[in-house]
Amino acid sequence: MAISFIKIFLLLLIISPLDLSIARVCLTTDLQVHIINKLPEQSILSLQIHCESGDDDLGIHNLAIDEDYSWRFCEAFSEHTLYFCRFRWGIKYKRIDVFNDAYTCLHGLKFPNLLNYCKWESKDDDLGIHSPVVNEDYH
Repeated sequence: MAISFIKIFLLLLIISPLDLSIARVCLTTDLQVHIINKLPEQSILSLQIHCESGDDDLGIHNLAIDEDYSWRFCEAFSEHTLYFCRFRWGIKYKRIDVFNDAYTCLHGLKFPNLLNYCKWESKDDDLGIHSPVVNEDYH
């Protein structure tokens, strides 16, 4: 009986590293996030964005009017991915989550992300930069 416990223990030691490698396998195909500068055309200021996750710092980017900044990534089976961005336009600033759910882009949105494509547009009003709103035409 002691031998069978030892065999089970050794088997678990062998399988454990395999389980960890399987957990890193992508849960989905490529996921994409697009940030598009839709600020007023008469603006001479570019939109500065700095996007990152817990693992990836995508750096600072300056977007001209109608310019699209995008990236691709894969969500692993055992991980929960969160990307957030800081938006700066002159003295206006906002930080928002742009991805935290492979099914809808963000938890709480009602439309499924059928194309694995999250599109956000940054717009302006008198109060500051709008939180980018997902374009539901792409879902």
